[in-house]
Amino acid sequence: MSRKFERKTRELLGSAPAATLTVGSDKLFGTSAGFPHVVELDLARVKRNPDQPRRSFDETELRGLAASIERHGLQNPVLVRPLPQGDYLLIGGERRVRAHEMLGRTTIFAILTSGDPDEIGLIDNVQRVDLNAVEVAAALARLAGKHGYTHEELAVVVGKDRTDVTKLLAILTLPEDMLAEYTAAFTHVSRSVLIEIAAAPDALRSALWEQAKAGASVKTMRQAKRDHAQGEGMAQVRDAGPHDPLRTLEASVKRIVRDVAVVREQRRHLDEAHRERLRTLRAEIDAILREDAGA
Repeated sequence: MSRKFERKTRELLGSAPAATLTVGSDKLFGTSAGFPHVVELDLARVKRNPDQPRRSFDETELRGLAASIERHGLQNPVLVRPLPQGDYLLIGGERRVRAHEMLGRTTIFAILTSGDPDEIGLIDNVQRVDLNAVEVAAALARLAGKHGYTHEELAVVVGKDRTDVTKLLAILTLPEDMLAEYTAAFTHVSRSVLIEIAAAPDALRSALWEQAKAGASVKTMRQAKRDHAQGEGMAQVRDAGPHDPLRTLEASVKRIVRDVAVVREQRRHLDEAHRERLRTLRAEIDAILREDAGA
């Protein structure tokens, strides 16, 4: 820490050891308890939080952040909590710390805070939309388990609507292999789409996930679920009367038309295997139409 900044920090915070500082009591300026105290810390004294909510770090994004800090400086200080022996626990800002390390910097600006590290760390990330959907859901679940929060209490803590919290937590009910695949390569799939898949019947989740990976929208997810529900209803009607085959055919044709529209929208992702399957489907449709014309 620079001597000038260290001297100013002592003037603002008093001569008490770092571990015993009372965050939010400023006698010099008479500010309220919520007034942030910014200090410059040696990176070596900042200890990583093993329970921090962010689990994945994109190397390219980190390099971009480092370049931004190098050019414009650190716009948002990290959040830390004083520890015994003069160290600090990193509560929010893991990416910013890593970017500083990339730049070879030995100090970083930080805001001293108090309170529950899990709560503050999650709020810091959620407010800046830094976490992917699974990271947010896992952090919420960990927070609820630690404190025994209900969904309503958890919503108050993180500043979200209770129904949003419930929907986010439902993401963790998705199959482990699906969550792993999302984390490894498909974090661009939106939270809203994952929430729709989590709310779908188990038998439909895999099919929806394949569509999501291809870029399907929330609207497509919801329509697929409606089609699935209607299909179950029609299966019950099928045994009830002679008109069921026509209704089933009509629903199937509509579904094909809708799916073709999705393929057209996402055609840039087509590979040769997809094209071959489409050629086969086209041949089958042509055969049906020829047979119909001959009849």
